[in-house]
Amino acid sequence: MNLNYRPHSLAEVARRADDERTFGWELQDWLHHVRRIRSRNGLGPTITEPPRLLAHRFAQGDVADAWLAAYAEHLANQADLPIPDWALESSRKAKDPWFSVSSPGERLLALRDSPAPFKNRNLFTPRVDLPLNLRPGRPRVSAEHKRQKNAERQRRFRRRRAEELHRLRTAQAAVADL
Repeated sequence: MNLNYRPHSLAEVARRADDERTFGWELQDWLHHVRRIRSRNGLGPTITEPPRLLAHRFAQGDVADAWLAAYAEHLANQADLPIPDWALESSRKAKDPWFSVSSPGERLLALRDSPAPFKNRNLFTPRVDLPLNLRPGRPRVSAEHKRQKNAERQRRFRRRRAEELHRLRTAQAAVADL
């Protein structure tokens, strides 16, 4: 397994997580990968494959499973994608409530502001880092595709100009014959 690149899916995050610390790093790296995606088609594969369960791999593994499912559902909701079936499994929920903050005031904010996919899994955080930056419009095309389209456009332009010039010469010849 090549660990020199960022995970491209939540399943990869789970495969690469050996403990709580590496799970956090891998999840952050996945978020960096998601930040670069510009289309819904690119987002789908990041959440479709079911990640392995981490509950028995390390302490707080059930919390890690809940985070993965919550992010999958939250991303699907934000990008208007179908929620993956694996994210709705009951095994993807933290046993006890888990807060990302410790002070009582921040906990109240977390209870109030956590998105539903996180609350439903006993995860409470005042903010969720989900850096979606989808680009409106058509997907990117290769430079070769652009060259081919441009060449075809030029051929159509030249053909129309040649037909127009032919019509003008024909009309000019008809006027000269009068």
